Amino acid sequence: MAAQPAKPRNCAGATLDYIGARHVGVGPEVSSYTTQAVKIPMRDGIKLAADLYAPELPSGQTPAGLIMIQCCYGRGAGISFINARVFAARGYRALMVSTRGTAGSEGVFDPGSNEQFDSQDIVDWMRQQPWYPGSFATMGASYLGYSQWALLQNPPEDCVAAIIPVGPHDHAWHAWGTGSFRLDRASWSDVMSKGEEESGSIVSRLANIPGLSFLRSKELEEAVAGLPLDTSLQRYFGDRAPWLFEYLKHPCIDDDYWTSRRHNATLERVQIPILLVSGWWDTFTTQTMHQFKYLRDRGVNVSLIVGPWTHVQGSGIHSMPEIMDFLAEHLAKTGKYSHPPARIHITGSKEWRSMPTWPPVTEPKCLFLQEYNKIGSKLPLQNAPEASFVFDPLDPTPSIGGNQISSGGQVNDSAYADRSDVLAFTSEPLAQAFEVLGKPCVYLMHASDPPFADLFLRLSEVDIEDVSHNITEMYHALDPSRDMTQPLKLELQDCAHRFKKGTRVRLLVAGGSFPMYARNLGTAESRVFGTKTAPQRHTLTIAGGVSQLVLPVAADA
Repeated sequence: MAAQPAKPRNCAGATLDYIGARHVGVGPEVSSYTTQAVKIPMRDGIKLAADLYAPELPSGQTPAGLIMIQCCYGRGAGISFINARVFAARGYRALMVSTRGTAGSEGVFDPGSNEQFDSQDIVDWMRQQPWYPGSFATMGASYLGYSQWALLQNPPEDCVAAIIPVGPHDHAWHAWGTGSFRLDRASWSDVMSKGEEESGSIVSRLANIPGLSFLRSKELEEAVAGLPLDTSLQRYFGDRAPWLFEYLKHPCIDDDYWTSRRHNATLERVQIPILLVSGWWDTFTTQTMHQFKYLRDRGVNVSLIVGPWTHVQGSGIHSMPEIMDFLAEHLAKTGKYSHPPARIHITGSKEWRSMPTWPPVTEPKCLFLQEYNKIGSKLPLQNAPEASFVFDPLDPTPSIGGNQISSGGQVNDSAYADRSDVLAFTSEPLAQAFEVLGKPCVYLMHASDPPFADLFLRLSEVDIEDVSHNITEMYHALDPSRDMTQPLKLELQDCAHRFKKGTRVRLLVAGGSFPMYARNLGTAESRVFGTKTAPQRHTLTIAGGVSQLVLPVAADA
């Protein structure tokens, strides 16, 4: 089949590009551009659909460079603007390729399994084209970022830079890394398994799910609440999203099933400059912070931006000026990325901080869990009574804000303190301000009856009006064979927060966070395939200071 002719940008497209560029804060256009639909052959014979964007430059002037984007969310106006059109209008050529089995690409969509080889085939095809300049950069957020990590598992020599906002490198870590299943895999699979003609724009549906729950419908809410979980979801999905049920079958992240969906080896091999972008309430913050630290320790030229953002907000729409600077230095070779290695937003003070690395040097600040649901620097008495609560899997503790895929973020989580299935340890008003920079750690002398139980911990701040807002959190499915005479060491996710004078520190302890995570049923049965449930009594020993919160506090505090 002959290649389709390139189409010039029309007036409506130019208007949308102008409005979008103002919104994301980039400089003026240098050209218009054309779009050409192409088909890219893979080694197994299937063809991927793609759009090639080429700037219309004066005679004798060449594009600033080539950007490769792999996308499973279609190639429509919304997704193509932030990934291709904004760059084409500023002198770059961009190739936007739809993932296998999506948006006109042949084959079957099987999330995470084909990107490693398909991306290499795309690169091989690019090298054979007359317009190929000899090098390229990669770009794209979320699943588009995952596709970049898959390519970089075997880094092409002509790939010179990568821009990866909110992008995981390990599907298993996200799905089962806590020991409990992330139920946002169900809502994401619901969106991805429906055609755009049935569901509307994939991008808009992912970005605009209302309410505190990320679940998009009453029917899906009922499905994730049903028992057994696998059967309940099967009734909802039917023959859609077969990958979801493979996820459910493989709770061990080291299972062979996950091998093609995990790209930890990339962190060992990659050498090119990389720009990472995340938000404190992104779904993949933990993976992005791990990526930065690992690459930084290896001496890779890696830069990090972390803002007060959720997943969608951290996808690059608030970082476009820095992205343009990064491309100017590492692809176009016409500018300089003059920003620090780590550009961090400090919540609480609402300021940006430039840092040579992350985390910075800190000093431990120890706060002890005390009786009467207090927490503070004073050591509790040796005879301080235990604290306890009961988690009921049939009436689970709800997910409120936090690192949910689309409806999380920093929210008023005061409701937790009024629940009987949550312990809220709260300090006295602070006599002086201090900053927490890094991963808070909780040492918890904990027991549960029965031994099958999970823990959800959250660090929050209570303001002077007695309203609590979340800062960071963690989830952990406990080993039922653990030694309950030994304290647990539980690290929360990275954060950067300034506790102001007069505010209070709050540590929340619960036995679940539903529907963010599949519930522990309190029995030896699988949380995926089980039907029997049992309430779980959690007991914390606080006497003598055995349970404590350790905050990494700025060294000059």
